[in-house]
Amino acid sequence: MGVVFQDFKLLPNKTVWDNVAFALEVTEAPYREINKRVPAVLELVGIKDKHRSLPQQLSGGEQQRVALARAIVNSPAVIVADEPTGNLDPDNSWAIMRILLELSRMGATVVVATHAKQIVNAMQQRVIAIDKGRIVRDEKKGGYGHEAEEPEVRRSGGRRLF
Repeated sequence: MGVVFQDFKLLPNKTVWDNVAFALEVTEAPYREINKRVPAVLELVGIKDKHRSLPQQLSGGEQQRVALARAIVNSPAVIVADEPTGNLDPDNSWAIMRILLELSRMGATVVVATHAKQIVNAMQQRVIAIDKGRIVRDEKKGGYGHEAEEPEVRRSGGRRLF
């Protein structure tokens, strides 16, 4: 599983290359494999030219691309992205979402938690809305909108009966 955090969670004293390689190193990937995968994933997310930069030298969009590269470098079957566009301008937001959509098309299961109404409405992907820990809506080609009304609840002795 690969995880993309809203606030990036990059290691500040490591370069872009080292931040991404770290995900492979902890799985004890051979150095030859690291040297093969890191440039490929940096190219996929569009920041290959920034491989020697430190996180603080990058824009927010570039930092999110590094976080995404780190999450996918191990070719996970599932990618979870928590508000991946939350700290980004519209252009970078769309770029990140296009990459996630392409990863989905390549076979990964991509789960995105977001409040980005415009993106959800434009992408028309599966939308599962959760309210107070319960699924209140599940649409194959959904949009951002009012959640389904909770089923009528009967009360009996202070307990909810459905």
